[in-house]
Order: sequence, then structure tokens, then C-alpha cells
Amino acid sequence: MSKKREDTNNWTLMHKNIPVANVELIEEEGIISKINDTLSSVRAPLGTLNNNKLDRKKLNRWFKDRSIPASRQNIKQILEEMQISTPQSLAIHSYGLSLSDHYWIKPSEKNISWESVNFYQNNFSDDMGEILFLNKSGSDPNININSPDNSSDGWLKKRWMQQDNKQLLVKGGSGYFEQEPYNEEIASNIMKHLGIHHTPYKQIFIKDKAYSVCENFTNENTEYITASRLYDSEKKANHLSNYEHLLNCCEKIGITNITDHLDQMLIIDYIIANTDRHWGNFGFIRDADTLKYQGFAPIFDNGTSLWHDKHTTTGDARTLTFPGPHSKQIKLVKDLSWFEPLETKQISEIVVQTLGKHPFMDEARIEMISKGVIKNFEFITSLKKEISKDVISNV
Repeated sequence: MSKKREDTNNWTLMHKNIPVANVELIEEEGIISKINDTLSSVRAPLGTLNNNKLDRKKLNRWFKDRSIPASRQNIKQILEEMQISTPQSLAIHSYGLSLSDHYWIKPSEKNISWESVNFYQNNFSDDMGEILFLNKSGSDPNININSPDNSSDGWLKKRWMQQDNKQLLVKGGSGYFEQEPYNEEIASNIMKHLGIHHTPYKQIFIKDKAYSVCENFTNENTEYITASRLYDSEKKANHLSNYEHLLNCCEKIGITNITDHLDQMLIIDYIIANTDRHWGNFGFIRDADTLKYQGFAPIFDNGTSLWHDKHTTTGDARTLTFPGPHSKQIKLVKDLSWFEPLETKQISEIVVQTLGKHPFMDEARIEMISKGVIKNFEFITSLKKEISKDVISNV
């Protein structure tokens, strides 16, 4: 449907209290129709500049990426009940704020401060979370939809909650087994034993269903920059692989030791047969004031793994980050000196004890998954020996 000119409004894209750009916004669709002024190119969302000015197409893609995806369960029905056209338009109702970074938008004529609206320092409504999470109706005209849930990505059912001055992300499962919350706990425990920097997950049960819970790893001083943002900040040369291009982008902005962290991510993804490590669910932590990068973000979002939708552990699971099967991606690992193999009994206990809490999972499936993880651990152990031999032979 075409929009008339009067549907546009003047808004300012903000980074904390610093104006980044004056834009015209079609509120009903959540689309930036025009960029009037680029006020701070250095504060622009990474990957949205073209010749040091904001690019409207790139900025719209960035804004869409920070909104609820169309693949989220029941989102179409919810938007219809709320009489809101798009997920991007929904995000505008809470100024485009999120609990990942410090960007937001405000009507240009309004004097609103970051301190008065951000979700790190201010309470938010539970109404939107209950609509998205508990399938409550969105038709109630009295609901308060000022919530970070309006800017939560991913296709799984999820919501933000507040507890003891902390922001907690609660996430559900999918398919017949709804196994993802259990997988998050298993992956978290394995990484704890291996000394891998990660976001700890635990489980809660709501109406006899399991959900994973993790604490937000950003705060009022830091923000999360996805690998996809960094990847898009520079044009990739044709002769470079995705992996090599990411390393170059990191080097240009001063992020060091990136291969160490990537090695750990590739290893845990191989062990748990993660099939959903995409460019949006790994990345970097940045100081929101100085814009200096502090390093690799803790590894998170590991639920789409452990053959959650399969009846067998055979086959070579494919990955989304560096294209190809895990057997190809694992060859990117440079160093395994840090890797200390776990005993078979220890691995089995981590898997069996966690999946044993699943009320509808039989022992045969639990044993199958346990054996699959043990097999993958054994491969990494053998890979460590091979890499050590190569290092010695090259001395």
C-alpha cells in the first residue's frame, strides 16, 4: 500500500544522548523514508554508512534486524489484534529501544533524555512479554507496550523479565521435543568445564514447560555489536573467505586475539552440533561512551543443537557462520592447547542429568544424544593431538 507524504514524521536517531541523524519515518510501517542530516557518522550503527553518510537502505535493514522477525510464533496474529502493521512499527512504540545496544529514536521536537527512557535504568511493562510469551490477546486497548520485547530478534518464543535489578531473557523451545531450553543448560555446563567465556543458562518451568533463562550481558555502559554489523562495515574482497574478512574487520578496529575466541566458539559448536550459529548471535562488546571494543561477547544462544529436531545423531550437521558442514568448519581452528578433554563419564552425566528432567523424553533418546556428544568430544581430542604434532613438526 502506498503512503502519502503526511504519514511521515520527523524523528532523530540517537545513541544515548547524542543525535546521530535526523530522519523522516513512516510510523505505520516503521520505514525510514528519508535521511535529512547525518549528525554524527562516528556514532552511526556499524555498517550503515556510505561515503561517511548514513545510507537509507542500510539503515532500514539495520532497523528491521533489531525488530521481531516475521518468523516469530504468532507474531502476525498479535500485530493484527494490536492493529499494528509491522514489527518495525511495533518497535517504534518503545522508541526502538533494546537491551542489546544504546540506540533509540525519538520525535525530533520532543526533549527526551536517554536516562529517562532506557530499559537498563527504567522499569518496563510486562504486558508485551505476556502477549508474546503466553499467547494473551493484544486487543486490549489498555495494554502498555513499552517494552524491550518489541526489539528482540530470533524466531523462538521469548520475553524479557526484571528481577533484583537484573534483566533476564526467558526463551522457549520448538517442535515435538521442545528441547532447546535443556540444550542451553547442557552447553553452558560443558563450556564451564572447558573454561570458555559464555553466558550461563538455567531452566525454569512454567505450567510444566521448560524455559531457559539467562542474564543480560550488556548494561548501561556497554553494548553488543553483532558479527554481522562488523562484517558489513567493510567491503569484502573476492579472494577472501568469510572467516578471513571477519579477521580483517576486527584487526582494523583494534580487536585482538579474535582467533582464540573463534576457536572456542567453533569447538563448542562442533561438540553440541549447533546448527544455528549465525552472524547475529555472536559478536563483540563495546564501551557505549568511548566506542572502544572490549573484546568477544560471551558465547550465548546454543539451543538449536544436540539434534533437537532429529531422531538420529548421524550425518554432518551444517553451519550458518562459515558455510559448509561442521567437518569443514572445524578445520579453521588454529590452537587447541587450552582444550582439556572431559572424561566420558563426566560428559554423559552433564547430558543425562539435564535431559533426564525432560518429562517426555525416553531413555533411548537421551542415551543417543549422550553418545553423540561423547563422539564429538573424542574427535576434538584427536584433533588436538594432530594440531600439536603439526606445531612440533613446523618448529
